[in-house]
Amino acid sequence: MVNTAVVEAEVLEEKMPESPWHNENVRQIEDLLREATKGLTNAVVFRDLFFRFGGKQYAPDLAVVVGRTPPLESIGLVYRVPEDGDAPAAIVEIAVSPKSLGEALSEKAAFYAAMGVKDYLVVEAIPSYPMKLWFCRLAKGEEIRQVREAILESLGIKVWIDGQKVRMADLKGNEILSLKEALERERQKREELERRVAELEQRLKEKS
Repeated sequence: MVNTAVVEAEVLEEKMPESPWHNENVRQIEDLLREATKGLTNAVVFRDLFFRFGGKQYAPDLAVVVGRTPPLESIGLVYRVPEDGDAPAAIVEIAVSPKSLGEALSEKAAFYAAMGVKDYLVVEAIPSYPMKLWFCRLAKGEEIRQVREAILESLGIKVWIDGQKVRMADLKGNEILSLKEALERERQKREELERRVAELEQRLKEKS
């Protein structure tokens, strides 16, 4: 009998603390993924959860499972494929150093391909350097390469870089915004409308 508590305690030791810069980038992309997958049936976004397959395990920054998953309250620190549920349809890694980028493009890519991941996206976010995207469709046997935009067919979304930000849209071209950004854009529109109304009222006063 395996002592799950001991195994999961050992797993925790493998996960290193992350920098605030890394956490901020993961959080922003996580918010977009959660908005993007709201309309998908049985889609769950996981962050920093260990996926075990074939005797190995990695904890991707973000993983989206679409299909068979156990109840969230029953998932511990390790998600075992296929015992616990389906492999992630898509995985996103955020690399903030040359070392983490190298790992994401090599051994992690190989592991996710063997596990059955369909779409694999790496966001290169090394401080003081332009942000870049690396992408491949692992299920189709593609080699990961740098791209200007990525189409995650398993989720029905397009991803691209805008300055130092990751943007997403559905395949019809409708941009996907986090709740925070959507509210901010609505505020800006309201302020612009109020400014135009004030200008119009001022012109009317000047003519009267």
